[in-house]
Amino acid sequence: MLDSLVVEFPDDHRMHTSLGIALAGLGRSDDALHHGKRAVELNPVSKDAFDGPFYEQNLAIIYTLLGDQEEALDKIDYLLSIPSFWMSVGALRINPVWDPLRENPRFQALIEKYDTKN
Repeated sequence: MLDSLVVEFPDDHRMHTSLGIALAGLGRSDDALHHGKRAVELNPVSKDAFDGPFYEQNLAIIYTLLGDQEEALDKIDYLLSIPSFWMSVGALRINPVWDPLRENPRFQALIEKYDTKN
């Protein structure tokens, strides 16, 4: 279904990001990354400071689902460094999508680095 929507709406970042996450869940890494990156290209932070980070976050989710922790953490670091409604230390602490990263020392270091309560 999503793949047909991407064909019908090839420049719709929402379709690409949704398909990317679904494909990552299926373990189809090349296709997942293609669509996740395409969503970011279609709606970059430089063009849309509010929603652009959402697509960057979804790309971080794709990397996480695919087991590429370093790329996921690079995205998270970037997202925490810019103003964003979509990413916060609090969300990192409680959202189960980030569970695969919790034991990574770099994940913990990012939480400490960006925790404003320290």
